[in-house]
Amino acid sequence: MLHIIFYCLFFSLFNPPITLEIKMEGLIPEKGTIRIGLYNSASAFKDEANPNHAQVVSVGKNATQIIKFEGLPEGKYLVAAYQDVNGNKKIDKNILGIPTEAYAFSNNVFPKWKSPTFDEAAIKLEKPFEAIKLKFRTWID
Repeated sequence: MLHIIFYCLFFSLFNPPITLEIKMEGLIPEKGTIRIGLYNSASAFKDEANPNHAQVVSVGKNATQIIKFEGLPEGKYLVAAYQDVNGNKKIDKNILGIPTEAYAFSNNVFPKWKSPTFDEAAIKLEKPFEAIKLKFRTWID
């Protein structure tokens, strides 16, 4: 039993949980919510509806907003987000399948004709505190 406690303490000292701070820019102030998901693998990202970690936050009075994910394990993550202006809990698209609401991915990858690959947009979290920026844009920006 003592060796299990020692192992847990040793592991937590050398792999502390990570806080990821995300500064989101280019939002439409006071319109809807931001839906943001973190995916820790390519297979997890293929199932976009079920991120490993997720938050839904109301959009504030400014075009820039900061949120945090706390207690994340070390590893690679893809961050995907969109501003759900009308509150229907999905990213709206026109008849051609082109998104009409602003969206963003980590590494500021902004593909127009497909979702990015996990490797294109993944970030590596290693330090106890990490910070990234997401620039929200619409397809026509």
